[in-house]
Amino acid sequence: MKHAGIVKKSDFITWLASREAVITSERLIRRHKELVSSVSAMEVRNVKETVFPGFGTLFSYRWEDRRWIIEDIPVTAKKCTVLVHPCEATALNEVLDRVFMNGEHPERDYEKLRSSLELVTIACEEPESTCFCRMVGGDPFRRVPDTLFVVPLEDRLYVECEEPNVWELWKKCVKVPSEVEKEIAEKEKKSREALPDPPLSEEVPEQLYRLFEDEEWDNIAWKCLNCGACTYLCPTCYCFDIHADGRLKGYQLRSWDACMFPRFTLHASGHNPRPGYRERVRQRVLHKFSYFPMREEGRFGCVGCGACVEVCPVNWDIREAVQRMVKKSGAGYARSS
Repeated sequence: MKHAGIVKKSDFITWLASREAVITSERLIRRHKELVSSVSAMEVRNVKETVFPGFGTLFSYRWEDRRWIIEDIPVTAKKCTVLVHPCEATALNEVLDRVFMNGEHPERDYEKLRSSLELVTIACEEPESTCFCRMVGGDPFRRVPDTLFVVPLEDRLYVECEEPNVWELWKKCVKVPSEVEKEIAEKEKKSREALPDPPLSEEVPEQLYRLFEDEEWDNIAWKCLNCGACTYLCPTCYCFDIHADGRLKGYQLRSWDACMFPRFTLHASGHNPRPGYRERVRQRVLHKFSYFPMREEGRFGCVGCGACVEVCPVNWDIREAVQRMVKKSGAGYARSS
């Protein structure tokens, strides 16, 4: 059940300052610096850093008394309040959680860090030219489950949640006036209209899979440098590598990796099933728009945040790649609401 209220901006900032730790994404702080300027907040380039750090130590090992001694090194986690946009919250709730927490054996470190977060989702009132969340089933005003949804107003905030008792801030909230309800509806409509890309249809994942060997991949891939910047800034990319540091004594380390790198799929035999730009670019596109949704009940592995489009040094645009292949497949788009 949805609960809505109005809170003074000053009360929100005071509540935020009282939290044990505050983290905000780089994109959000560009737009809403006033909410965190007086708060000691850590800024991250990518929301996945909060639950899936780019580098970490899994365990230590040493050869002692003719046997291996292995000692776990679990992560330490403290309660964090994380301010993000709906696309970033969706990346955690609907993509990374599915990967690391589904099944009988959730990933230990991810689960511990994830359970320490409380998410505050700030509505995306003015989508950037690189944003395309609606294309992948998202919305700039999406209410992500288990988060506090916030729309900044002049000197106050409109807030929504499912469980008011969970949020101490709710004690400061008052009833939403009818004129504010109309203002929120207008803001929501305006933000959606700023995103021209229509939602992809349910047929897209299977139709793209059928184009695995299509020649169009050469035309799509030729400009890409395979630098990996897109994957490192993508909130839903989760590939990693594990390597040992030390021979008879050392640490097992984990670090981010990327399917765009030539050595990512290099076999010990010397064979590489993705030897060129074509294969690696195809993998990136198909994993997010075909393989992942076919495995995860239609949920695309992309949230349309546009970080990859924004950072690409050669202006390679994943939207254009998908649109070209969708057009060729004949899958089309869903009917916009």
